[in-house]
Amino acid sequence: MRLGAGWLISKKPNRIPNKKKGKKEEEEEEGKSDDKKKEKDKKDGTTLILQNLDSNEKITVDFVTDFRFTKNGKYLLYIISNKEKSETDGVYSYSLENKTPNPLLTGEGNYKKWSFDKNETRLAFFTDRDDYDSDPATFNLYGWNVGDKKATKWISHQSTKGFPEGMSVSDKSSISFSDDGNVVMFGIKEIPEPEKDDSLEVEKEEAKFDLWHWNDPYPQPQQKRIAKRVRDNTWESVYFIKKNKFVKLADEKMPDVNLSRNGNYALSNNIWSYTKLVSFDASYYDVYLVDTKNGNRTLVKKKLHYNGRLSPNEKYIYWFEHNNWFVYNVKKRSTKNVTSSLNVRFELEEWDTPTHPRPYGIAGWTDNDKSILIYDRFDIWEINPDGLKARRITEGFGRDKNISFRYVKLDPDKQTISPNEILLLHATNEETMASGFYNDTVNGTAEPKKLIMADKNFSRRSIKKAKKADTIIFSRSAFDEYPDLWNCDLSFNNPSKITSLGDQMEPFIWGKAELRDFTSSDGKPLKGILIKPDNFDPNKKYPLMVYIYETLHSRFHSYRNPSPGSSINPSYYVSNGYILWMPDIEYDTGYPGKDALKCVLPGIQMLLREGYIDDNAIGIQGHSWGGYQIAYMITQTNIFAAAEAGAPVSNMISAYGGIRWASGMVRQFQYEHTQSRLGNSLWEVPLRYIENSPIFWADKVQTPLLMMHNDEDGAVPWYQGIEYMMALRRLEKEAYMFNYNGEKHGLRKRVNQMDWTVRLAEFFDHHLKNAPAPKWMTDGIKAWEKKDKEKEK
Repeated sequence: MRLGAGWLISKKPNRIPNKKKGKKEEEEEEGKSDDKKKEKDKKDGTTLILQNLDSNEKITVDFVTDFRFTKNGKYLLYIISNKEKSETDGVYSYSLENKTPNPLLTGEGNYKKWSFDKNETRLAFFTDRDDYDSDPATFNLYGWNVGDKKATKWISHQSTKGFPEGMSVSDKSSISFSDDGNVVMFGIKEIPEPEKDDSLEVEKEEAKFDLWHWNDPYPQPQQKRIAKRVRDNTWESVYFIKKNKFVKLADEKMPDVNLSRNGNYALSNNIWSYTKLVSFDASYYDVYLVDTKNGNRTLVKKKLHYNGRLSPNEKYIYWFEHNNWFVYNVKKRSTKNVTSSLNVRFELEEWDTPTHPRPYGIAGWTDNDKSILIYDRFDIWEINPDGLKARRITEGFGRDKNISFRYVKLDPDKQTISPNEILLLHATNEETMASGFYNDTVNGTAEPKKLIMADKNFSRRSIKKAKKADTIIFSRSAFDEYPDLWNCDLSFNNPSKITSLGDQMEPFIWGKAELRDFTSSDGKPLKGILIKPDNFDPNKKYPLMVYIYETLHSRFHSYRNPSPGSSINPSYYVSNGYILWMPDIEYDTGYPGKDALKCVLPGIQMLLREGYIDDNAIGIQGHSWGGYQIAYMITQTNIFAAAEAGAPVSNMISAYGGIRWASGMVRQFQYEHTQSRLGNSLWEVPLRYIENSPIFWADKVQTPLLMMHNDEDGAVPWYQGIEYMMALRRLEKEAYMFNYNGEKHGLRKRVNQMDWTVRLAEFFDHHLKNAPAPKWMTDGIKAWEKKDKEKEK
């Protein structure tokens, strides 16, 4: 690692012995074989080597468990843990100017979770060195004013005034500072009871079970997922460094609080009153403002779907609800709907799930919390926090031209927007998906000024500005253009490409993407992405591969690297003689399978009329939600010669009460309010659950079906794939299902991605291009033919 002032740091492995071994453990260790002891003692550690590149002087520090440099390059800080010389344990600073080490705090113990304030004037860390020999050892909070000789004890349960009895500083929490470094937030926790020595007790067998209780806050699987976090949860507290004052902020009733930038307040979005609703409705929060000086709480808003947030200067709390933005005046303790007088939709206009539409969001606040900049679909509004003044800083140009403007934050440390600064706005034409950048100001009255716009994807997230120069780097892409890096000035004059990774595409047949308009069978205007190979011949007939999910046209200019995965790779299929079609799907509430049919079939029929698609060679593929729609559609149409449904739901009745094992959440919310879009519970609309379930119509299937559903799927229980597979098997329908053992919802292991990509291509090539059927399709792979004996146990 190269540092300023001619310094270089390197590291090499070092033997760091296990910390905190009692006499009994050490005696037992002595009795072990040399090999076992050697294996036990070896832990990854670091010897730091600091080298002056001018003088070639080297400084070596052993037994370092962590290190960091100050941003100004003046100090190297490191933590030492050394069992042989435990008195050297501690936190040290090394002056790169004076070339002198300085022990800030030493003594046998653990030192951890250190954190600087924003300007690196103070360092805070936890240590148990004052209580190391106790059982259990407790931690204290220490602090160091950068440049001082020693660190000082800031918080201890034994000496801090007002510290709750029976609690101590907890190393399970993090440490954070207010922006000025004068307030530090950390967590405290109940001191656990000493561990009992049960070595002499007779072990007795106990029943092991889980109790599922109707009134639990979460179902048992979800409880297990969050159990460690709940057990390790700490009660956030603050310490006013200059005033030497401690205040406890959180407790069982309000377990989560977040410190504001200035340290005067903390904000809590408290979910605990609504935890049961998470299972079948949505997440809701009570918003509280907490005064850090005394811990007093003020209820700001009850049962809010989206979180409340503090403005940068702590003058206001703001939130979104029912298409309006609300601002709470902290000083006056009053709330104002600041958008009610505007006939504008601030929530997503194209929203098709039966739940609360999301807001378009905000660009930020102007200096001193004078106004808030709010997005609608196209434009940016400046609105005063009293709601009395509102104007579009983009002058309505966005809506007039169908261009969506979004603010690009070039300085990550800047918390507010100056009314007079020139803003960089990312622009997307929602009709053509062309993108680029414009300039504008908050105070100006002119329309946004175009800097660059092209039929490419200019990545908003990739753009970075040099810290001390008006130079930026950015990436742009298209289906046939790799997202290489470019650089230019802030006016985007004469951009130059600085990487050429896209040159690797040169030997391969690629493709060209077109954005096409079509209409659903019930009259909705839709878009789709059509990709043809570079050597496309309009007089030939091509196999068509359809890929679906929901709305896809925003990916029109996305580059697809040819790589294996869980779904088809567009670049690979187009390069190998397919035409690819990715249509948008829009939904009403109640019948998502039928909605998919209404959108997918008209797009295919449009392409068939154009004459270059072989109507006997149409395939379709999708994963997860796309997999469900395919599993349903093949019960309703015979247009597909072959289909693949990845991780599909086949039975919405059993899936409704199923568990998303990755999170432990019950799936009811998904059917009543989110992606599955049935809109009501199973007992309110039971026929919808039957009518939308592919398994009840499996006897109608005439399309060869391939599925992948893995036994560690944490989103869609894999028994959904089993149910469909067993139904099709019972009905003598051609079907195959791959279960990649130990894999999740999507494939993670490269070897499995490669294997699946080959088998997926073999399946479609056989049915759409008349390639020979592979042996796994003709003969299967029996369990007793596999070499993996572990699976049989």
